[in-house]
Amino acid sequence: MTLDQLDMWLNVLKPSARVDGASMLDGYLTAIIVGPCSIPPDEWFVDLLGERGRIATAAGKTLAAIMAIVTRFNAISEGLSIAPDKYAPIFEKTRDGMARPQPWCMGFLSATRLRFDTWRPLFDLGHIDHGLMLPILLYCADPLGRPLLGPPREGPETEKFLHTEYHDIPLVVPAIRDYWMPQRLKQDQRQA
Repeated sequence: MTLDQLDMWLNVLKPSARVDGASMLDGYLTAIIVGPCSIPPDEWFVDLLGERGRIATAAGKTLAAIMAIVTRFNAISEGLSIAPDKYAPIFEKTRDGMARPQPWCMGFLSATRLRFDTWRPLFDLGHIDHGLMLPILLYCADPLGRPLLGPPREGPETEKFLHTEYHDIPLVVPAIRDYWMPQRLKQDQRQA
């Protein structure tokens, strides 16, 4: 299954998956990869796809989708390990070719909920490294659709900022990975 086919498959699932397309999936997978701790695939697949995410019983199109998700997961992980400066999130595009970072960012945020207590330092406004999350959180909404960081200031400078700040996401993702790496290494050593 190609990424475009996976995107279509995700868009028509009933009941819906936690993500509604390839861009949101990309953000979700990225957060799993760069987060503060390893999460077993059988856990995040069920979170992502509901009961159809049970890897051991997957068949047909669901199995093909799971394999496509694994392929994308591995591509993100390998890319961040080998060439983090070339990391490129998959953003949806508008009809006129402009990037729509919101779905990717909401997918990223959704995955942080699996271990939110562990992610908490980067969500704490008083924490010095909170700024790593700002380019992502800027495009996130709460359950009522309101901007997660509160209403933006009005004016042309804010409009310009909102149309370009997503350019920092490829920069902060490797930095988030680096931030959590010492903690992840300790976890891996304890599990070995």
